[in-house]
Amino acid sequence: MAHFILTFRIASDSGYQTRYESFVETVEKFAGGPGKVWDQTTSFYVFEAESTAQAVVSHLYLKSAFDSTKDVMVVIDVDRRVKATKGQIEYEVLLTKYLGF
Repeated sequence: MAHFILTFRIASDSGYQTRYESFVETVEKFAGGPGKVWDQTTSFYVFEAESTAQAVVSHLYLKSAFDSTKDVMVVIDVDRRVKATKGQIEYEVLLTKYLGF
């Protein structure tokens, strides 16, 4: 079972609440339901899954109301030291540098 960190930003606009609720619900379902994620801080989840970082990103993108033209997510596979992203990532070079992969 792989260990993942997910951080995200849903753009603040008229569709924010709908997209946010859809995304959070999809994350919790993917991870196995409420109580299967650590979500104490804002826009940040930690969970386990039999998956890859890219598969997590794809699932969350396809199964939620996430809008890649304005929203952003980064999924980090802690065990494999791999990241996957969706949306416009500013300063991706710095993200890669500071993660180390």
